[in-house]
Amino acid sequence: MKKSIFMALAFGIISFGVLAQNQKPAVEEMTATQVLNAFYTNWNAYYTSSNPNLESLSKYFSSDFIFIRNSETVDGKVQTLRGSADDLLKDIKGTRDSKLRADRKIISVTFNQTLSHLANISAVIDLSYYQDTTLVAEVKAYSSHSMVNENGVWKIKNIVTDRVAERQIFGVCPCRITKTSVDKSDMFSTKVMYPSGNSFETEELGFTFRGKGSITIVTVGSNYYTWKENIVYAVKKDGDKTTQEIVGKANSNIEVITLILSKNLYKSQCLRFEPLK
Repeated sequence: MKKSIFMALAFGIISFGVLAQNQKPAVEEMTATQVLNAFYTNWNAYYTSSNPNLESLSKYFSSDFIFIRNSETVDGKVQTLRGSADDLLKDIKGTRDSKLRADRKIISVTFNQTLSHLANISAVIDLSYYQDTTLVAEVKAYSSHSMVNENGVWKIKNIVTDRVAERQIFGVCPCRITKTSVDKSDMFSTKVMYPSGNSFETEELGFTFRGKGSITIVTVGSNYYTWKENIVYAVKKDGDKTTQEIVGKANSNIEVITLILSKNLYKSQCLRFEPLK
């Protein structure tokens, strides 16, 4: 059974262009625009640096920095996330820890105004997220940045972002696994949500485990696997010819199911799985 529901990523990263090479003023001499450019330049560098340092980002925040992020969830609801500088830095670190990076392109700057000690810079941004060289998502965001001049130094006071995922190709897949029978054969039902362009598809699969000597045969629809000595094999038949390919190691039925989902059936769509409530 499949159905499409709109989704949005749990990412809200934005950026501005790199400072011109011949413009490298000290922080206290920077304009609001230059400070914001420097902040996003360092943000970009954080994901590719061999020695990432969050202080290169936090130094641009005012003491009372806040961010507000509006996004659409996979079930079509709009949620609002509010957080402090520490919350945003944890989000940035979490993105890197997930082995993701983002390429950013400014489509247009819609507003850029400085009045004495207050400035606002707003822009439309296109984001492309990658795992290594694989494109996993494309996002469009509109962000408004309030800047405040504190003792001659421009700081980012707050960021308000609205974001919409235009296309998700590869990402985190919600999954629910339920045991449906305990008999000579163990049966499990799974519900998997996986990205498919501009929506999530939902698919329900049945897993059947049958013992045959020292080998357990696992059937998923028309797919056939064997499980022996903690090794799972994908079995393919082509006429009278049968071939086996190692999927991986698993120590329990649940691990077998998760392994088959992530390393075989949905390996091109799912970065990882998380529980579906």
